[in-house]
Amino acid sequence: MSEDDDLWPVVPSEIVSDTLTDPSVSAEVFSTVAALTVAICEDPRLVGSDQVGTDPDWREILIPKGYGIAEYRIDRKNQQVILTRVILF
Repeated sequence: MSEDDDLWPVVPSEIVSDTLTDPSVSAEVFSTVAALTVAICEDPRLVGSDQVGTDPDWREILIPKGYGIAEYRIDRKNQQVILTRVILF
């Protein structure tokens, strides 16, 4: 991504939405994941994210504070990011 690119919206998958709306997820965890999505929105190749397999658009990153792992897919065609999975610890 270049500095001239606009923000890339982060769209949660249905499973991510279900995970984050579970009443057992604390407000702190929810807020931390929300902040992470803002960071991904600003730069989909966020420092600290790793490529998954051989596809450079498939990424994973640790959720800050040790709350889990997030996986996402950069959709270049639609200039958005799909948050595909959130695994909470």
